[in-house]
Amino acid sequence: MILLTEIRTLLQRLDGSSADAIESETVECKSWDLRPEARSSQIRQLREAAVCFANQRGGVIILGVSDGRRTRREAIHGVGQLDAEELRRDIYRGTEPPILVDVQELIEPEGRLLLLHVPRGMPPHTTSEGVGKIRIGKECQPLTGSRLSQLLFTGGQKDLTAQLIPDSSLADLDPDEILRLRRIVETEGTKPDLSRIRDDAEFLSNLGIIRDGQLTLTAVLLLGKSTAMARWAPQHEVVLARFPSATRYDVRRDLKGPLLAVLDAVEKILAEHMKLTLAGASGFSELAVPDLHREAIREAVLNALVHRDYFLRQSIHLHLYEDRLEVSSPGGFIGGVTPENILRHPPVRRNPLLADTLQKVGLVNRVGMGVDRIYEELLKLGKRVPFYEANESHVRLALSTTTNAGFAQFVAEESRAGRKLELDDLICLRGVSVRGHLDRWTAAKELQLGEDRASERLASLRARGYLIPHGRGRSTEYQLIRRLSDRLRGQEATDHDLTLDDEAIRLRVEAILKERGKLSNTEVRRISGYNRIEVVRLMRKLLADGRAKLVGRGRAAHYLHVGRRAKE
Repeated sequence: MILLTEIRTLLQRLDGSSADAIESETVECKSWDLRPEARSSQIRQLREAAVCFANQRGGVIILGVSDGRRTRREAIHGVGQLDAEELRRDIYRGTEPPILVDVQELIEPEGRLLLLHVPRGMPPHTTSEGVGKIRIGKECQPLTGSRLSQLLFTGGQKDLTAQLIPDSSLADLDPDEILRLRRIVETEGTKPDLSRIRDDAEFLSNLGIIRDGQLTLTAVLLLGKSTAMARWAPQHEVVLARFPSATRYDVRRDLKGPLLAVLDAVEKILAEHMKLTLAGASGFSELAVPDLHREAIREAVLNALVHRDYFLRQSIHLHLYEDRLEVSSPGGFIGGVTPENILRHPPVRRNPLLADTLQKVGLVNRVGMGVDRIYEELLKLGKRVPFYEANESHVRLALSTTTNAGFAQFVAEESRAGRKLELDDLICLRGVSVRGHLDRWTAAKELQLGEDRASERLASLRARGYLIPHGRGRSTEYQLIRRLSDRLRGQEATDHDLTLDDEAIRLRVEAILKERGKLSNTEVRRISGYNRIEVVRLMRKLLADGRAKLVGRGRAAHYLHVGRRAKE
């Protein structure tokens, strides 16, 4: 749900901009005519707008704001005494399947507004009159046949990779690729009986990728001849490029073959351009650390191939820079997965047959665990945590190739000594090595867990002698013990000088403000380590977001947490 503070921030822009300027894929402004004779047509428009949002990502309708006006006073006219609950029922009764919106009242000086929060639904939704629409950018577009097909496939309600291809046959598959698949089954497969089936048609039928002699898209993607790939899977392509600078590449390969062949080719090309870092210090054995672990690369590329949107005619892009490998895959996340919860969210598959087939043959060994493996392999090598970003059109994953040699050496030694560090341990320790400090709020964000569970992880590392606490209670922050600090932090210690980054500071200040109810400027400086000017900049952001308010002037001034009555 879009926060009330975000809506208020948008409305502030109406001085100098029209309502159209504040609209987006998830926000739309609508006027409201108070005349009784206009009500039925307006309700019909609101139902269509609700359908439009529900068929995409959801959104909010700001009711009571006119377009084409350049001042707040002209744009905001309100909705009078319009009954919010009745409006909610009207939308519910007039949509199929019914859409239950959340209606929120917003009182502005210029008038009373209603905010209609439309949840992301299980499309396709239509009005009871059969009108279907979908949000494309800032517009509600008709839900045409092609858009409906894409909606069903990308939403996971249909599996494009399971669709049978008319006029296809076993002759469209490459015998060498079938042999490659058989070898993988024999060495890594989870179904031993498969390896004993000698007939190719029976073998592929048992895998579920051909039916009644016809190929599925999965069969073409995995095993298709070049002619079959070009005809039935033209959207499949992996573009791999190496960039010695930000804008210029010196190596480029366009890979369009079957998925298994492409996967092998990617691994070989990247291996040619990967370097080794020798990790070792006085008194310790030497360790050769690669830029990226083979398993991390394999999981990242497999995820891109398996979870991409094959409805989109776009390529997967692999860009190798001096400090990172970026993997960009067509199609956004589905099923509620976001960059902020990807580590903990139950697995969601866009292409179930393709994913199931790779699991059966042994390429996907741990269903839903690919992200965990990427995290773990990178952290064990002293890299930073993977970085994900996504929108409706793509998912981008950045894998750091820069090595903290001391951290990699430390993890290897702990393993040899029988002191295995779990993934959560590695995330916390790496976070401390980067920032110098880690508190419960920052740890919760990095672990993608609640604050209490994050505190348990930090307390466990303290009990095992890795971290030392500073402060008391909920405000406690943790540092590496002295003997580990210089070794694990390395150059990062000089880069950050044992200070938190801006986001961590903001989280910490906001959390302590929420806990205490109020903070003075002096207290904020002590908590953050900022000077007066930096504190003003920090708190201005919290004020603008509606998470704090300033009370008093001069030395008596202090910040109150919004939503909690503080003692004056």
